[in-house]
This record gives sequence, C-alpha cells and structure tokens, in this order.
Amino acid sequence: MVLASGSYFVLTAIPHEIVVGLVVFAVLYLVLSRAMLPKLDAVYAERHDRIDGTLERAEQARAEAQRADQEYRVRISQAREEAARIRDAAREEGRRHSEEVLAEAREEAARIVAQGRGELDEERSRLRTDLQPDIARLSRQLAGRILGREVGDQEYGETVDSYLAQRA
Repeated sequence: MVLASGSYFVLTAIPHEIVVGLVVFAVLYLVLSRAMLPKLDAVYAERHDRIDGTLERAEQARAEAQRADQEYRVRISQAREEAARIRDAAREEGRRHSEEVLAEAREEAARIVAQGRGELDEERSRLRTDLQPDIARLSRQLAGRILGREVGDQEYGETVDSYLAQRA
C-alpha cells in the first residue's frame, strides 16, 4: 500500500497477489466442490426427503384418520339401524306374545265358563230329580190346606198337567 498525498489511502493492485489469490481460490473451490459440496448436497437432500416424507406421512395419517372417521360413522349408523330393527322386532314379538297370552286366557275363560255351565246344568237336573218328590208332596199338602180337603193323586196329576200345558 502506498500512502498518497493527503490523508487518503490509495489501493493499488499488485499483480502477483492477484495471481496467488486466484490460484488459492481455485484450489479452495476445487477442494470444497469435490469434498464438501457432495456431502452438503447429501445432507440437504436427506433433510429435504425427511421433511417431504414427514409431510407425506402426515398427509397419509390425515387421510387414514378421515377414512377411519368415515368408517366409524358408517358403523355407528349401521349399529343404530340394527338397534332400531331389534327394538321393532322385540316390540312386535311382545305384541304377538301378548295377543297369544290373551287368546289363551280367553279360551281358558270360555272353557271354564262352559265347564261351570255344564256343572250347573247337571246340578240343576240332579236337584230337580232329587226334589221332585218333595215338591209334589209339599204342593199337594199346600193345595190341601188351601182347599181345606185332601187332594188325591189323580186330581193332583190333572192340575199339574194343565199348568204345564198353559206354560208351554
């Protein structure tokens, strides 16, 4: 460096320093481009792939989550429909069972009533048969008291026959 007049520095180029600087730059460039740049490119590519892979995996995970959510919603919908079908079938089965039980109860009631009527008719017939002689004896005695005389069998038979003829 040369000090010029005044207080300013003036830079002048020295040719051999320029040449040495260019040679050192070229050597340094070659070393860096052959040794360091491939490693840096590899690290850059690896990081780029890792970032892209992470983004792709995130996108795949999001798509999978959406698919799972959709599948979940479909299954829930199917489960609700199935529950409704089961509930309706149970109601129908309950109604049908109630109708069957009610029909059986009506049949049983009708059978019991018919049996009771039959037993009542049998008892009525038995009582008529059992009480017929007593009724005849008592009615003859009553007729005798009313008339003030004793009523005979023939007169009593005629009276009973005329009464039955009037009723028929």
